[in-house]
Amino acid sequence: MRRDMNENQLRLTGKAWEIRHTLRKLANSGQKQATLSDYLKKKTT
Repeated sequence: MRRDMNENQLRLTGKAWEIRHTLRKLANSGQKQATLSDYLKKKTT
């Protein structure tokens, strides 16, 4: 699976189960009310 990030977007390329697994990990790693935008800002700075 491939994951490309910058401060405005997240691009996931791979099989459907890999993408679902990655999105679930991202959702569980942050705060309950965190948005994707918050995550990208935190990871790219």
